[in-house]
Amino acid sequence: MCFAKTGRGPTEDLRLKMHQMVDSFCNNHQNQPEGQEQEQVALLQLEDDFNEVLLDTVDLHYQNSNQESAPLLPEVRQELRSRVRRSSVPSLEDESVEVWDPRESFYDRALRLFQRLLCCLQQKWQAVLAWVRRMVAAGMQALCSAVETVWSVFQDFCSFVAQVLRSAIQA
Repeated sequence: MCFAKTGRGPTEDLRLKMHQMVDSFCNNHQNQPEGQEQEQVALLQLEDDFNEVLLDTVDLHYQNSNQESAPLLPEVRQELRSRVRRSSVPSLEDESVEVWDPRESFYDRALRLFQRLLCCLQQKWQAVLAWVRRMVAAGMQALCSAVETVWSVFQDFCSFVAQVLRSAIQA
Protein backbone atom coordinates (compact mmCIF):
# COMPACT_ATOMS: atom_id res chain seq x y z
CA MET A 1 0.00 0.00 0.00
CA CYS A 2 2.79 2.39 0.99
CA PHE A 3 1.43 5.91 1.28
CA ALA A 4 4.16 8.48 1.78
CA LYS A 5 3.66 12.21 2.11
CA THR A 6 5.25 14.87 4.23
CA GLY A 7 2.73 16.35 6.63
CA ARG A 8 2.37 20.10 6.98
CA GLY A 9 -0.23 20.47 9.68
CA PRO A 10 -2.25 18.40 12.11
CA THR A 11 -4.76 17.19 9.52
CA GLU A 12 -2.08 16.27 6.99
CA ASP A 13 -0.12 14.50 9.73
CA LEU A 14 -3.31 12.67 10.74
CA ARG A 15 -3.82 11.40 7.20
CA LEU A 16 -0.21 10.27 7.03
CA LYS A 17 -0.37 8.48 10.40
CA MET A 18 -3.63 6.73 9.51
CA HIS A 19 -2.20 5.53 6.21
CA GLN A 20 0.93 4.35 8.00
CA MET A 21 -1.15 2.44 10.55
CA VAL A 22 -3.13 0.71 7.80
CA ASP A 23 0.10 -0.05 5.90
CA SER A 24 1.65 -1.48 9.05
CA PHE A 25 -1.42 -3.59 9.83
CA CYS A 26 -1.49 -4.99 6.30
CA ASN A 27 2.26 -5.60 6.18
CA ASN A 28 2.25 -7.36 9.56
CA HIS A 29 -0.79 -9.54 8.90
CA GLN A 30 -0.79 -10.15 5.17
CA ASN A 31 1.53 -13.15 5.09
CA GLN A 32 0.91 -14.53 8.55
CA PRO A 33 -1.71 -17.20 8.89
CA GLU A 34 -3.51 -15.91 11.94
CA GLY A 35 -6.47 -17.21 13.75
CA GLN A 36 -9.58 -15.23 14.41
CA GLU A 37 -8.52 -14.35 17.96
CA GLN A 38 -5.13 -12.87 16.96
CA GLU A 39 -6.76 -10.94 14.17
CA GLN A 40 -9.35 -9.53 16.57
CA VAL A 41 -6.63 -8.47 19.04
CA ALA A 42 -4.70 -6.74 16.24
CA LEU A 43 -7.85 -4.98 15.07
CA LEU A 44 -8.69 -3.82 18.61
CA GLN A 45 -5.16 -2.42 18.91
CA LEU A 46 -5.64 -0.64 15.59
CA GLU A 47 -8.93 0.83 16.86
CA ASP A 48 -7.12 2.13 19.98
CA ASP A 49 -4.30 3.52 17.84
CA PHE A 50 -6.77 5.32 15.58
CA ASN A 51 -8.56 6.81 18.60
CA GLU A 52 -5.28 8.04 20.10
CA VAL A 53 -4.06 9.66 16.89
CA LEU A 54 -7.49 11.24 16.36
CA LEU A 55 -7.53 12.61 19.93
CA ASP A 56 -3.98 13.95 19.59
CA THR A 57 -4.96 15.66 16.35
CA VAL A 58 -8.01 17.24 17.98
CA ASP A 59 -5.68 18.68 20.65
CA LEU A 60 -3.18 19.99 18.08
CA HIS A 61 -5.85 21.38 15.79
CA TYR A 62 -7.58 23.16 18.68
CA GLN A 63 -4.28 24.63 19.90
CA ASN A 64 -3.34 25.83 16.40
CA SER A 65 -6.81 27.25 15.68
CA ASN A 66 -7.34 28.94 19.03
CA GLN A 67 -3.98 30.41 19.97
CA GLU A 68 -5.60 33.70 20.98
CA SER A 69 -8.46 32.16 22.93
CA ALA A 70 -8.40 30.08 26.06
CA PRO A 71 -6.60 26.74 25.86
CA LEU A 72 -8.64 23.59 26.07
CA LEU A 73 -9.08 22.98 29.76
CA PRO A 74 -7.41 19.82 31.04
CA GLU A 75 -10.73 18.64 32.48
CA VAL A 76 -12.43 19.04 29.10
CA ARG A 77 -9.55 17.32 27.31
CA GLN A 78 -9.70 14.43 29.81
CA GLU A 79 -13.48 14.14 29.49
CA LEU A 80 -13.18 14.05 25.70
CA ARG A 81 -10.61 11.25 25.94
CA SER A 82 -12.77 9.37 28.45
CA ARG A 83 -15.82 9.65 26.22
CA VAL A 84 -13.90 8.22 23.27
CA ARG A 85 -12.50 5.37 25.36
CA ARG A 86 -15.74 4.47 27.15
CA SER A 87 -18.22 5.38 24.46
CA SER A 88 -21.70 3.90 24.65
CA VAL A 89 -21.27 3.09 20.96
CA PRO A 90 -20.30 -0.56 20.55
CA SER A 91 -16.65 -1.02 19.73
CA LEU A 92 -15.15 -3.90 17.84
CA GLU A 93 -14.64 -5.67 21.15
CA ASP A 94 -18.37 -5.54 21.90
CA GLU A 95 -19.49 -6.79 18.52
CA SER A 96 -20.12 -10.43 17.91
CA VAL A 97 -17.20 -12.04 16.17
CA GLU A 98 -17.93 -12.92 12.58
CA VAL A 99 -17.25 -16.37 11.26
CA TRP A 100 -13.65 -16.54 10.12
CA ASP A 101 -13.17 -18.28 6.79
CA PRO A 102 -9.55 -19.38 6.21
CA ARG A 103 -10.26 -19.57 2.46
CA GLU A 104 -11.10 -15.87 2.33
CA SER A 105 -8.29 -13.81 0.79
CA PHE A 106 -6.37 -11.49 3.05
CA TYR A 107 -7.59 -8.42 1.17
CA ASP A 108 -11.24 -9.50 1.29
CA ARG A 109 -10.92 -10.13 5.02
CA ALA A 110 -9.01 -6.85 5.54
CA LEU A 111 -11.71 -4.94 3.67
CA ARG A 112 -14.45 -6.54 5.76
CA LEU A 113 -12.58 -5.87 9.01
CA PHE A 114 -11.78 -2.27 8.09
CA GLN A 115 -15.41 -1.64 7.20
CA ARG A 116 -16.40 -2.83 10.68
CA LEU A 117 -13.63 -0.76 12.25
CA LEU A 118 -14.59 2.38 10.34
CA CYS A 119 -18.27 1.92 11.20
CA CYS A 120 -17.44 1.63 14.91
CA LEU A 121 -15.11 4.63 14.81
CA GLN A 122 -17.61 6.71 12.87
CA GLN A 123 -20.41 6.01 15.36
CA LYS A 124 -18.12 6.66 18.32
CA TRP A 125 -16.84 9.98 16.97
CA GLN A 126 -20.32 11.11 15.93
CA ALA A 127 -21.44 10.54 19.53
CA VAL A 128 -18.42 12.50 20.79
CA LEU A 129 -19.15 15.34 18.37
CA ALA A 130 -22.77 15.47 19.55
CA TRP A 131 -21.51 15.69 23.16
CA VAL A 132 -19.11 18.52 22.24
CA ARG A 133 -21.94 20.40 20.54
CA ARG A 134 -24.14 20.02 23.63
CA MET A 135 -21.28 21.24 25.84
CA VAL A 136 -20.63 24.26 23.61
CA ALA A 137 -24.33 25.11 23.54
CA ALA A 138 -24.53 24.84 27.33
CA GLY A 139 -21.34 26.89 27.70
CA MET A 140 -22.60 29.56 25.32
CA GLN A 141 -25.92 29.65 27.16
CA ALA A 142 -24.07 30.18 30.43
CA LEU A 143 -21.94 32.90 28.81
CA CYS A 144 -25.03 34.60 27.37
CA SER A 145 -26.67 34.50 30.78
CA ALA A 146 -23.59 36.04 32.39
CA VAL A 147 -23.43 38.82 29.77
CA GLU A 148 -27.17 39.48 30.17
CA THR A 149 -26.74 39.75 33.94
CA VAL A 150 -23.82 42.16 33.61
CA TRP A 151 -25.68 44.17 30.98
CA SER A 152 -28.72 44.43 33.26
CA VAL A 153 -26.58 45.67 36.14
CA PHE A 154 -24.87 48.16 33.81
CA GLN A 155 -28.24 49.45 32.54
CA ASP A 156 -29.47 49.85 36.13
CA PHE A 157 -26.28 51.73 36.97
CA CYS A 158 -26.70 54.04 33.96
CA SER A 159 -30.33 54.72 34.94
CA PHE A 160 -29.26 55.48 38.50
CA VAL A 161 -26.51 57.86 37.35
CA ALA A 162 -28.94 59.58 34.96
CA GLN A 163 -31.42 60.06 37.82
CA VAL A 164 -28.72 61.44 40.10
CA LEU A 165 -27.58 63.86 37.41
CA ARG A 166 -31.17 64.97 36.67
CA SER A 167 -31.71 65.51 40.38
CA ALA A 168 -28.51 67.51 40.61
CA ILE A 169 -29.48 69.64 37.61
CA GLN A 170 -32.98 70.30 38.99
CA ALA A 171 -31.67 71.26 42.40
